[in-house]
Amino acid sequence: MKLMLMAFVVGIATIQARGFQEACQDAPPPVLMAQLPEAKPLNVRLLTLNTWHEGTKVKGGFDKIVNVILASKADIITLSEVRNLGGKDFHHRLIKALEKKGEIFYGKKTGSDVGLLSRWPIQKTELVTDKTKGLRGSIMAFYLKLPNEKRLVVCSAHLDYTHYAIYLPRGYDGNTFKIIDENNDGIPDPITDKRRIHQLDQDSHRDECIKSFILFAKKMKKKKTPIILAGDFNECSHLDWTKKTSQLFSHNGVVIQWKNSLRLKATGFVDSWRQLFPNPATHPGATWPSEAWKKGSTSWAPKVDERDRIDFIYYRGPHLKAKNGWIVGSAKYWVFNKLTRPKSDCPFVLEEIPWPSDHKGYMVDFEWKKK
Repeated sequence: MKLMLMAFVVGIATIQARGFQEACQDAPPPVLMAQLPEAKPLNVRLLTLNTWHEGTKVKGGFDKIVNVILASKADIITLSEVRNLGGKDFHHRLIKALEKKGEIFYGKKTGSDVGLLSRWPIQKTELVTDKTKGLRGSIMAFYLKLPNEKRLVVCSAHLDYTHYAIYLPRGYDGNTFKIIDENNDGIPDPITDKRRIHQLDQDSHRDECIKSFILFAKKMKKKKTPIILAGDFNECSHLDWTKKTSQLFSHNGVVIQWKNSLRLKATGFVDSWRQLFPNPATHPGATWPSEAWKKGSTSWAPKVDERDRIDFIYYRGPHLKAKNGWIVGSAKYWVFNKLTRPKSDCPFVLEEIPWPSDHKGYMVDFEWKKK
């Protein structure tokens, strides 16, 4: 009897085992976490562009600005020297022109001398600082809603073009833009006293604009919102005026710690170009003075090499990182008042496109992954 009972139990167990095996054969294999694809990063391409008075300095300049935006395939464009000339809304004109080309952008008239276009909706704008009445520039914040419910704040900047302290070491006045020639020999006399250089830089109130931005950025940090600051700063970085470049670009031996770039670094902002290209000698990244389409010299200091990187894209924020960067536009510069193509390792794009500005553009691809 015991043998019969044991045989029955074994038989039942065998049937159950076969049933489980058959069920497993019909069911899909278990999904392992390691097999799941990594979340695709959100890529953001940002172009900063000085419009040179909305393109009015070059024949057909407005249409050329539109063509640059289209060719760049940028998602966000920060604009400087926006004046809404003739009472016409520059943003509205650009948006309509781009729409006719099949591209949809958002933009808002802000009242300052900066602007922004975005492929994604602009939720609101906020004035960071506005000194345009004194021709001292402005910074405007644009709150953007990106895909996947991401939030990004982009601040468009244009700072004082006078009190141009980077001209003193080259022997030019930073306000009159005339040659400093005390002995009347026709050769610029460099001012290398760093106290005088810093004083002229401070007189510009660019430092006040940057301090206002840093206070604004503290608010964003509390909200853990990524923030980008981009535009025409009309001054340089301490990462550019180093020992490696002291005998280049008419620096005349000057190595100087430009204070606003140090302020931004101290508050966690990354200079995207120098992150990507640390060597200022091989990758100067100069955006001034550029060749402009069918224009003569754009130089303001014709007896020196005034090439400088004065257009920047700074950023700060978790999960946001610059992956690629380019100088946009012609690879030619006005050097000693001659149009030349200096040797450098800088990456250029859209070199052949008719260029509408005396500044080159600067563009960065950002990658931003989900947590």
